[in-house]
Amino acid sequence: MRPSSPNEVFEMLWDCTSCGTKGLLGRSHRHCPHCGAPQDQTTRYFPPEGTDIRVTAAYSYEGVDKVCPGCTTPNGGAAAFCKNCGSPLDGTPATVRERAGIIGGSPPLTPPTPQPTAQPTAPRSRTTKLLMAAAVVVVLAIIVSLVWKRDVQVRVMGHTWTRTIGIERYEPRAESEWCSSMPGDAYSVRRSREVRSQRQIKDGETCTTSRESRGDGSYVNKETCSPKYRSEPVYDDKCHYTVNRWHEVRSVNAAGASVADGPRWPPLPRLSSGTCLGCEREGQRRATYAVQLQGPKAPWVCDYDEARWRSIVDGAVMPLKVRVVTGGADCDSLGHR
Repeated sequence: MRPSSPNEVFEMLWDCTSCGTKGLLGRSHRHCPHCGAPQDQTTRYFPPEGTDIRVTAAYSYEGVDKVCPGCTTPNGGAAAFCKNCGSPLDGTPATVRERAGIIGGSPPLTPPTPQPTAQPTAPRSRTTKLLMAAAVVVVLAIIVSLVWKRDVQVRVMGHTWTRTIGIERYEPRAESEWCSSMPGDAYSVRRSREVRSQRQIKDGETCTTSRESRGDGSYVNKETCSPKYRSEPVYDDKCHYTVNRWHEVRSVNAAGASVADGPRWPPLPRLSSGTCLGCEREGQRRATYAVQLQGPKAPWVCDYDEARWRSIVDGAVMPLKVRVVTGGADCDSLGHR
């Protein structure tokens, strides 16, 4: 079979429910050539893939052996009724025509407004379905673990605190950046060509063919194409250099095991001032305030800000919500019902 052109029109098929004749042409056979029954437009269907029947193609009932006396449509020699209007071609008694609902012949069917034909979607594979089900189970498990909680009574067993001060030093550091963004005070620069991004280059098309009903018992093969792309690396200059910067090299710490101990910052060592290489300065300050809680079956440690930490009394018995699935404590719920 030669390939079809975009403008070629093909016959849809229909089956006669009156006499059982199958594979009648949707556009050419408005009535069944065997019994004269009218075509049911709602039962038209596409022929199997690769068996397209052109509207102009020969068919077992095509030919000019008989001309319909009612509408002058040419019919094949084997036809007993006109394929277009259903009129008898061989003197069939009126009772047959009455049974077929075509007394006196019927005019050709008026083609309905063409409707787009929905294309069947490819069935999901078993593996895809299993992966989707597993993802749903995981999401539900996460939601349950976060939401499902139970109330327990806990006793406050103690408080701990830590305070840390970072010590920063001004010294050479090896860094790299795209040369267009390199800092102005960089030195000992080494350049190299490296892939910075990927560029999408059009590389042909991907085309699919679908069947589109024309609403009159025929269809066309509609080709839809979308561009294909390939990735192509985009190169740029990468600079590897040395730059003098402050960064944390060590820290000093203080810790305590009670509120009465009084959180305090550790004393700083003597530091060199200025921005000379090797000079040091005070860096970031960090603090943690933790409360030890003992439940019926397990202990928990909760971190709070300093004000909340100080307000919790040692030895107090307080309600706490605990996640049922993971066993983790909802520290914000301490003391709330």
